Amino acid sequence: MVATDLQGNWADYCALKELYAAEKAKGSEPTLLFCGDMVHGPSDALAQPEAWPDFLGTRYEDRSAELILDFIDFASAENVIGLLGNHEHAHVGGPVVSKFHPDEAAVLNDKLGERRESVCAFLEGLPLIAVSECGASFCHGAPRRTEPDLESYEGIDYQGFDETSIVSIHEHTTLGALLWSRHATPEQARAFLEATSVTDEPAGVVVYGHDVVRDGYERIGDEQLCLSTSFGLNDADKHYLRIDLSKRYDSVHDLRLGHELLPLYPQ
Repeated sequence: MVATDLQGNWADYCALKELYAAEKAKGSEPTLLFCGDMVHGPSDALAQPEAWPDFLGTRYEDRSAELILDFIDFASAENVIGLLGNHEHAHVGGPVVSKFHPDEAAVLNDKLGERRESVCAFLEGLPLIAVSECGASFCHGAPRRTEPDLESYEGIDYQGFDETSIVSIHEHTTLGALLWSRHATPEQARAFLEATSVTDEPAGVVVYGHDVVRDGYERIGDEQLCLSTSFGLNDADKHYLRIDLSKRYDSVHDLRLGHELLPLYPQ
């Protein structure tokens, strides 16, 4: 099960936990993967009904501190994985992000209080990518760059980007590209999939978030799926991905609406 970009939305987080529990209850052995940006939601003032803009979708209040603390416990007890997003990176060596506050990380750190150091240590341990034998690889942003192989990914350092401009960070390193890019060419996507394959043939699909897709998902070429599970969407348009790890997915066209692509809130 794959979800993207919660940005402090507690209700959507709980909905995904319930879906995970339902999978376990029916005898499956689920893995739940969050593709980054679990934290940093709207300011208290913006979240007021009279101030909420339509382009942010269904209104919610930021509960990033509560969400990340619960997620740490959840991930320690269950088969649950979180990837690094650009918002998490802001806590562990990345540039300042300022979507709703001048410094999103500073606001969340203040709310975390004495838990700040332990949360930052947890975020620093988040992987940049996830891979599978079913032909799907996962990251936060579009696969605009890649390391040459999986071993090289192990050596990526998250620190030292505090002064890097977010306008150009995606041009400098694989880390910057996979956290901030909103698009990639088919050639770039195929290079990423070849480098991140764990079988004899290249992976066939790369799934990521970061950008807001109003319909909940967008297939890009044969290789890329941009998925929107939460942030910026109305509840009716939010989607998550449910794939069978015992199967093989060779292109995004193998991911079917109503089968692998599912609404977070069925109508």
